[in-house]
Amino acid sequence: VRYVLRSVFDDPSKAPPPMQKVSPEDLVSLLWKGEGSLVEELLQCMAPHLDSDVLNELKSKIRARDPTGSDDVKRELRRSLL
Repeated sequence: VRYVLRSVFDDPSKAPPPMQKVSPEDLVSLLWKGEGSLVEELLQCMAPHLDSDVLNELKSKIRARDPTGSDDVKRELRRSLL
């Protein structure tokens, strides 16, 4: 890590941190929402193996468990992953 930071930045102490803490809302976005999310990737992998009715039912169940609008995002995220 130091080598890369040194080659990109003259002073590694002025470089941004290589990792950042993710907020619960960002985690929900990465797991549940949008292109490239874990749920979207799983659905794309399963789609060729399921009937369209079964796939649509699965998508609606997943949308119902989406923790986005919750007051306690962390708790709902844990619950929805189980």
